[in-house]
Amino acid sequence: MIRIACAQLHLTKDMEENYHKALLYLHKAKLAGAQLVCFPEGQLSEYTPQYAGLPKENIAIALDHPYIKGFCHACRNEGIIGVFSLTLTWNAQIYSTMMVIDETGGIKAIVRKNHIVRAPHFYEQDYFTPGDDGFIVVPTSAGNIGLIVCFDRHYPESFRTLALKGADVAITAVASETTEPLEVFQWELRIPAFQNSFYTVMVNRTGREGVMDFCGQSLVAAPDGTLAALAGVEEELLLADMDYEKSKILRNEKQYLSLQRRDMFEL
Repeated sequence: MIRIACAQLHLTKDMEENYHKALLYLHKAKLAGAQLVCFPEGQLSEYTPQYAGLPKENIAIALDHPYIKGFCHACRNEGIIGVFSLTLTWNAQIYSTMMVIDETGGIKAIVRKNHIVRAPHFYEQDYFTPGDDGFIVVPTSAGNIGLIVCFDRHYPESFRTLALKGADVAITAVASETTEPLEVFQWELRIPAFQNSFYTVMVNRTGREGVMDFCGQSLVAAPDGTLAALAGVEEELLLADMDYEKSKILRNEKQYLSLQRRDMFEL
């Protein structure tokens, strides 16, 4: 049984404040018995892409930034795995990413968002470069963790790819506001959990930032499509226990993966 903690946070323009809040919630997660803690998209800053065409300076950090070193140190000291969502500069480009740091303080993986949208309140193409990492699964002591960065979750192939690669859980860091179809977004996680017989997790921001109201409602969906945990609209640490043996039993019973004829699909 693996306990996961989702840090649903109200974030500000003050990067230092957001950094220390992440450390606080990482500590809270450890005290709550979690082996794994995850954070919402772009957790160190206000959601910049809500505005079109702003200057790009100071919206991202480099891989050698002290905050990343601090996260590594905290994961090692607390003995917990952290799934962080950071805006990174990389080869002179800016990426929306997720980073796994294990309980030894080592960076296990970084994945960049593959699909970059440009729509009202989500002017991401003004800032981010699309990654070409695809969808990866990271082996850890808390299971095989699949990573999906926000908009990439709208493609069902992302979840199926992670399942076929052996993921026990698919975690997606998001920035979803109250005007979006929240019930649909919930089912968008619950249906692939059912279809792939694994856990799915969505961790969101909350609170007012500029012109956006983030809705919270982070969730953990179980392999049978039910809700294992659902957050409210305020800042909180959402906890859920994941039973991977249950996943294996359902996977054998349902046979959705084993019976799939991949040669029948054209992508």
